[in-house]
Amino acid sequence: MLLTNFKPDRTGKKPLYLQIADFIKEQIRLGLVTPGMRLPSVRDLSAALHLSRTTTETCYSRLTAEGYLVSKPQSGYFVADLQVPKQLPRKLPSGSTRPAARYDFANNYVDGTAFPSIIWRRHIGQALKEKAALTGYGEPQGEPALREALADYSHRARGVVCAADQIVISAGVQSLFVILAALLQDRLFHTAPQIAWERPGFPQGEEIFRRQGWDIARFDTETLDTVQARLLYVSPSNPYKGRSLTPDLRRRLLRWTLERDGYILEDDYNGEFRYFTTPVSSLQGMGDGEHIVYLGSFSRLLFPSLRISYMVLPPGLLPDYRRIGRLYNQTSSTIEQLALASFIREGNLRRHVKKLRRLYRRKADLLQQALARHFGSRVQILAYESGLHMRISVDSPWDPQEAARRAEAAGVRVLPVPGGQDVPSSRSGNRFRTEILLSFAGISETDIAPAVARLATAWK
Repeated sequence: MLLTNFKPDRTGKKPLYLQIADFIKEQIRLGLVTPGMRLPSVRDLSAALHLSRTTTETCYSRLTAEGYLVSKPQSGYFVADLQVPKQLPRKLPSGSTRPAARYDFANNYVDGTAFPSIIWRRHIGQALKEKAALTGYGEPQGEPALREALADYSHRARGVVCAADQIVISAGVQSLFVILAALLQDRLFHTAPQIAWERPGFPQGEEIFRRQGWDIARFDTETLDTVQARLLYVSPSNPYKGRSLTPDLRRRLLRWTLERDGYILEDDYNGEFRYFTTPVSSLQGMGDGEHIVYLGSFSRLLFPSLRISYMVLPPGLLPDYRRIGRLYNQTSSTIEQLALASFIREGNLRRHVKKLRRLYRRKADLLQQALARHFGSRVQILAYESGLHMRISVDSPWDPQEAARRAEAAGVRVLPVPGGQDVPSSRSGNRFRTEILLSFAGISETDIAPAVARLATAWK
């Protein structure tokens, strides 16, 4: 339950306990909380919202009397199993009816043939022997064993400098964004909060901040000096750019944090994957340790269904996190956290990443060769030195969206570079320089050439 988003109106006529009660009812109505979910204790909620315990107790008592909550002695308050309609529609609306394409360059999955599944099963088996892990909710901040392993791995692989206590684990970067939106709003702003978002960037993350009440100001790293916000989101290995930040831009970003006394959210998505040079260290490791929140994920390093992401908070933000962190249960599987911890400690992750670099470098080379063979001078490869995407520009009579539609009609899914007018296609007469993103991680090596051949036919 996102109770940290509740903002009491202390000047209004409605009592505070009723304001909180109405907010909780709305969370239940929207399905954001489910029957059986445990609410924060009276003490924790009172401390987080700066309210008296009497106010919180009155709110919980009222909701219990109305049937929304159930009070269990020595355990706390839980969401009641409310009555649901006896009849459901015979057929619920379908989420999507779009058929799967034969070839998919718009995928967000990985090459499963490279994953050491036998080794992973062994670590899962070891974790299942930890009986305490099966009977509790897990540590809200993440299992200590995994936080220790991540502190060591992120330092060796990405140059991150941190202690295990600075690491917060969750089931996906999106849920970490929700926590950060609440944490940094109180820290940085007394009025409407604002974050400057790198473009083209991570659309889902941008929308999460917007829905938490933040204003979004898009910016280009080249125009950093014009940014007015005190919080930036950047992805140094931006998949939509296909290349990492230059050393000069990194220095400018670090200087910006000091001049503005601001923070950077460094989303190190696929930062381990560089194909022509060694991976560049994280911004966090280059800075003073106080102004950068580092975000890491295992969705592409291992597999997307492993819902483990983490962030490294500056020491100065830890008191703020501890104040609101108690309101959030851990959303990542304890068993998988323990398995990943031992997987990392034994060196399996390091060896796996090394194997993936070789695999994805081969795929990138095959894709480049196929594009040159089928398109010739009509295609320009803008960047693919890092990450798992290749950004190309194609001479065609269509804008990116129409080019993507024609490709899908030919059995190939591709990604138009997002951003609308933020990333315009150049046009000469009735021809475009159409910018498209090709994700090569999840497509097999043998499918790359025939997929590009279909694109060449679709984009004649």
